Amino acid sequence: MNSPVQERRVHRSSNPQEALACWLEATRRRSNVRSVALADTLGMLVAGAGPARECDELAAWAGVLFQGGDWPERPPFEFSTAKVPGFDAYVCVEGAGEAMSGAALAAAAGCSRILCSRA
Repeated sequence: MNSPVQERRVHRSSNPQEALACWLEATRRRSNVRSVALADTLGMLVAGAGPARECDELAAWAGVLFQGGDWPERPPFEFSTAKVPGFDAYVCVEGAGEAMSGAALAAAAGCSRILCSRA
């Protein structure tokens, strides 16, 4: 006999903005990082989780980074590309330790899934 599949998500939304916010917050908590931001190529914040000021700053720096800005040293955050047809988006993660890289990849994959299902 098949057992019912248990839904892992507690908060769900059919609104893409709300779904992104829920996903980024879940990623932030699961990865134990300070901030997660989804930004466009201009450095505008699309969605974020964590302190609002940090999310805005991460988005702004992502715009600089992806427009070919040079960093004198390694950026103080991790980033990954969210693949969405017709839209270039980047996820930036700020925190401590090795969790940032995995959080950036996971957040980008989820953002891509959410945005592609709405396209």
